[in-house]
Amino acid sequence: MKTLRVEVVFLAKPAFPSIVAFWHGRMFLLPFAFRHYASRVSILISRHRDGEFVARLVEALGFSTVRGSTGKGKGGDRAFLQMVNLLKSGKVVAITPDGPRGPREVVKPGIARLAKKTGVPIYPLTFSTDFGKKLGSWDEFLIPYPFSRCKVVLGEPIFPQEYGEDELVKKVELELQRLTKTCDGEMGWKV
Repeated sequence: MKTLRVEVVFLAKPAFPSIVAFWHGRMFLLPFAFRHYASRVSILISRHRDGEFVARLVEALGFSTVRGSTGKGKGGDRAFLQMVNLLKSGKVVAITPDGPRGPREVVKPGIARLAKKTGVPIYPLTFSTDFGKKLGSWDEFLIPYPFSRCKVVLGEPIFPQEYGEDELVKKVELELQRLTKTCDGEMGWKV
């Protein structure tokens, strides 16, 4: 991490409270890039075995975590209520809307439901690198190589009041795809 040259770009000033959405395959750099906000951000992480490793890492960086997954009996309802309370207290909740198991870059409805219930905006977030590797995993997890240049981009807010729930799901998906494609193009990836 110390060898990376990271540029962080805010296309809009972040609001507190809000929801930040980023693809599962683009999570690697984000906790490091935003650790100065750690005390104000809680990250939704699945109860899956892989999630335990990620939870320990982000908690070591100072973030709090909400543990839960979609699906019956996986803590989803409890996690949803916890996120509502965090947003009501003025925090930011960070979510990978295509996680924990995909399909890749397809937004699930939970993020829209959360935004509609709380009225807080959703900010798309992504990163790319000029020199890295996309793993052969379902999410094409992107890892920058040492000494590479990286760019992190926080997009414009999406206000839930302007959309129906299904429309909001599609809007978040399209904005995350667009932002990621633009960032990849700027970093030299074929898009």
